[in-house]
Amino acid sequence: MGMLKDASVSGGFGDLVAVFRQSEPGERLLPAAMAIACTSFILFLFWLDPQVNTYTYVPQEVIYVENWTNDRTDEEILQDRWEIQCLKDELETKRREAVKSLGRMSGMDVDQIERDAIAERLARGEVEVERPAGLQC
Repeated sequence: MGMLKDASVSGGFGDLVAVFRQSEPGERLLPAAMAIACTSFILFLFWLDPQVNTYTYVPQEVIYVENWTNDRTDEEILQDRWEIQCLKDELETKRREAVKSLGRMSGMDVDQIERDAIAERLARGEVEVERPAGLQC
């Protein structure tokens, strides 16, 4: 606190008044006006900020596309599942063909890559599930 013993508010204001009296009127007023304007602008932004971008999250409504009855038989359930699996398989086939096309454009031997992938799946013991008889994809 030793360095603050010589400081006083009235002395500070007195020094400020003395500086303004010694200099030309426009020499100190322009920087003071700019400082006041910048400070006022920042305070205005603090006041404005809570009023802008006040979006509150509204969760999306879940809409169920299909409703099933409780009296469905196991065969109907399996038939629906296989129809969905057929759609997934069609999408996967389209994706695989697009990737093969990209591989061919890149100069890769996609047929060899596919043969290697099939061999790896068989080596791991993966088998394809048999489809029910009469299923039309």
